[in-house]
This record gives sequence, structure tokens and C-alpha cells, in this order.
Amino acid sequence: MVEQGDILKIEKIPDPIVVISKTSYNETGRIIACPILNNSFSPHFDIEFKMDNKSVYVSCDNVKQLDLKPRFYSKKGTIPVGILLNIIERIEAIIDYY
Repeated sequence: MVEQGDILKIEKIPDPIVVISKTSYNETGRIIACPILNNSFSPHFDIEFKMDNKSVYVSCDNVKQLDLKPRFYSKKGTIPVGILLNIIERIEAIIDYY
């Protein structure tokens, strides 16, 4: 089962992703996720953290819905809760009404 905060590697997608959707949503076979990049292209929207002892960046302005049912994927780890909360706050700031 895919859970909120999981880091996944999905076939035919070059970068790993972090799952931001709640586990109850993920049970449908779909997830909402952001890519994890080696470089920061959008400093105001990217969140840095360490993965495998190197700095990587979650692209918070590149949110995707993915259907996992027809794809092969593997779990590579879990993002720290504090980083996950920062990602969700950054996304909320982008789409907030006011």
C-alpha cells in the first residue's frame, strides 16, 4: 500500500516522486505527487532535503496525479514528516484563495 510521504520510483518517469495525497485516496490506485529533482529550478517553490546523503529538491509547483494501477513502481523510502508538512504548506500557499 502506498502511503502519504512515500518516495517512489515509477517506471517511465525519470525522477523519483514523493506522495502527498492521503493514504485513503491512494487506496483508489491513484496518487497525487511531486517530483524530486537533483537541481532547483524554482527556488520559491522547491523544498530542499537530503536523500542518499545529497541535496535534492521537491518541486512543489509541479503537482501530478498518477494512476499506479498500470505501472510498476518501487518504494525507495519515506520523506521526513517535517519536510512533508512544508511541501503541503507550500502547495496550499500556491492554490489558496486569498
